[in-house]
Amino acid sequence: MRQRLRHVLRFLLLLGLASLVGWWWHTPHSPWLRHQTPLAGQRICVIGDGGWGNESSLAVGQALVSLECDQVRYLGDLVYPDGIRHADDPLLESRFYAPLQPALDAGIPVYLVLGNHDWKQNADAWQEVARRHPLIHFPHYYYFEQWPDACAFSLETTWFEKWYYFRRQGGWLDQAMDTASEHGCRFSLVFAHHPMVSTGSHGNANEMISLTLRNKLIGRMDMLLGGHDHILSDEGIYQGTRQLISGSASINNDLGPPTDAQQFTRATHGLVTLDIHDDGNSLRADYRFYSVLGNPNDPLITLLWQGEQRGHGIR
Repeated sequence: MRQRLRHVLRFLLLLGLASLVGWWWHTPHSPWLRHQTPLAGQRICVIGDGGWGNESSLAVGQALVSLECDQVRYLGDLVYPDGIRHADDPLLESRFYAPLQPALDAGIPVYLVLGNHDWKQNADAWQEVARRHPLIHFPHYYYFEQWPDACAFSLETTWFEKWYYFRRQGGWLDQAMDTASEHGCRFSLVFAHHPMVSTGSHGNANEMISLTLRNKLIGRMDMLLGGHDHILSDEGIYQGTRQLISGSASINNDLGPPTDAQQFTRATHGLVTLDIHDDGNSLRADYRFYSVLGNPNDPLITLLWQGEQRGHGIR
């Protein structure tokens, strides 16, 4: 009887180990969003860390309409300080919907990634929030988008702080990049909460994130857009990849010492716009940093810095 029990326990242990190995090596699928209209000719507006719902975030929200955005990319920390408990959480109205309401009323779609603060309670609730509103898009924690001329990867970088997620999203990203290359991506974008490179007070992405992501992105993508550090910053080009930071919709950080590559940085409330152009042989992103201050209903929008990035697709 005891020997039979040992055999059963050994079998269950082996079955559990096999399941764990299968989970580790399995590359999970995620949504692949196909857009029929080219990205060239569109204005992308990028905001981050607006989750206090204060006057600054309301002013930034109004600027999304004033700047005639075609789409909004919201780079996480959607509700401070601890995210939401469920899709009917009362904080959603004042800290998430209120800043975005001008854009939603104008019919501008909003695409989300989550930040580290959004994981403090119920991150799954954000998928239900998106299901309830036709203009809010959050199909998965990470997802891939394909236009006829460009591609984008929206990543869940907080997961990379946890060792057991290394393989899963990393394997998916490798496959998604191969797919994008096969479909003729001429300009590649990455939207994520944590920037790979930052001279703000939060600094570069930590070792756990850099270990898995840095070599997949730096030198292979055209442009990375991150939040997390509550600044506006053009961190410059690293191996052909430009890092921009827009994480100051509702809060500002101190600035750290600049690097040799850094082009611009400012600790002020605001956002980044990307205007995508087709030059025939390549796509070009003209990017602009704006400060947004003052009256939430009629904010003072000031151009601070501008530059351009040529597209090479995925290298």
